[in-house]
Amino acid sequence: MATIGVAVAGCGMIGGVHVTALKEIPDARVAGAWSRSSERTQQFASQHQIRGYRSYEELLADPGVEAVIVTLPSGYHAEYGIKAAEAGKHVIVEKPIDVTEAKARTLIEACRKAGRHLSVVFQNRYSPAAQKVRKALDAGVLGKLVLGDAYIKWWRTSQYYASSPWRGSKAVDGGGALINQAIHTIDLLQWFMGGVKRVSGLVRTSTHAIDSEDLGVATVEFLGGAVGVIEGTTAVQPACKERLEIHGQNGSVTLEGGFITSWKVEGCAEADYVDPQPVSVGGSASPAISHERHQAQLADILAGIRAGRPSPVSGEEGLKALKIVLGIYQSSSTGRWVDVG
Repeated sequence: MATIGVAVAGCGMIGGVHVTALKEIPDARVAGAWSRSSERTQQFASQHQIRGYRSYEELLADPGVEAVIVTLPSGYHAEYGIKAAEAGKHVIVEKPIDVTEAKARTLIEACRKAGRHLSVVFQNRYSPAAQKVRKALDAGVLGKLVLGDAYIKWWRTSQYYASSPWRGSKAVDGGGALINQAIHTIDLLQWFMGGVKRVSGLVRTSTHAIDSEDLGVATVEFLGGAVGVIEGTTAVQPACKERLEIHGQNGSVTLEGGFITSWKVEGCAEADYVDPQPVSVGGSASPAISHERHQAQLADILAGIRAGRPSPVSGEEGLKALKIVLGIYQSSSTGRWVDVG
């Protein structure tokens, strides 16, 4: 069976994660990569021993490219995704789908019009722990959900934000701690809890010299009637592993750092669910990202492309977390609840 040719647009750290993941997927063939910096493209291509395209147009003109992964800064996702769809390529974009709902919907419509597959990368859904929780929720093990909380208390240095002009910028990054770092856990929270109806939030720039937030908190009402809180920051020292708490009428589940650390549910033996991995304290710098979860999601995406079925994390699905974050921003500026469901 022929492999699917995939090219990466964006040669930063996360682009490297995607290339590493793709090389371990039998269905995939890495066609090459391109960056807005020709020097970075050459370095990246040499490092990963792949082709470096001289322009995005050259990448899109390559008949061996069937899908494009956009790993450019968030504010460019729709722009470059639309170009890929119009060139007949399937589109995969890193989180968030973009930085505004309007741009996200334009990308969704472009892929629909072109008949191309669109996926948003939320690889944490593909961790063994997240899959175990999702399976239990689908089976009704926790009973009616009543409370769901997400805590993402991380630290980023001033050097982190200074390393690229787009980091923490409203124009290109779309915001700060919530839209960049916390959005993975926010997506898991809404996925577990069945979607968000409305939010009431408050954001602050407490520590870093950026034009967006490094601290955000929100009260959440879920579509099923449960409530919860979100706390996201890059201004806490020492940093902590992100934590999710899901509470139902039959018991409670806690995940920390991507592992299940507590499973207190009626009729369940906790030892059957809790992960044995230790939970360490987060470091002071941006953590190294393992490629295994990306590999799992990309393999699922490529299998979907081959089978002609939509992605589990489609454009509309990927839009949900963005709308929650944007709702928190809007609520903070207006002092009012914002509907996002």
